[in-house]
Amino acid sequence: MAQAQSIDDALASKGSIAAFWKLVDPENKYPYSSAIDVWYRLSLNEQRKLYLYLLYRKWRGLDVYGEPYYVIMNCHPVPFNWNGTARCEELIKEHKVLIAKYNGSWGFYTKDEVALYGLEIKTI
Repeated sequence: MAQAQSIDDALASKGSIAAFWKLVDPENKYPYSSAIDVWYRLSLNEQRKLYLYLLYRKWRGLDVYGEPYYVIMNCHPVPFNWNGTARCEELIKEHKVLIAKYNGSWGFYTKDEVALYGLEIKTI
């Protein structure tokens, strides 16, 4: 379940489009040309948000929508509050979550989400 490498490492080691493609089209059903231009029009931060959002959807057993071009154009990533999920305890034990505020509400968000979205961290 745990992320084996950092998001920066995942995107840099394989090339950001390859890492993204592995998440959304592991069987290579769609040609790269259908999405490569729109992927590289995203800022690096937008690429990271989309990749992380889709990775966490897979962790939670949810689909990632289908055709890569469609995913890039129509997916609007937001951080996921892990509070109350089965994985939250595991993430807490691994020191991978922080209590942070998103959209006016506090919750448990991964350190990657806190950094990418600039979330306010609760100090104890």
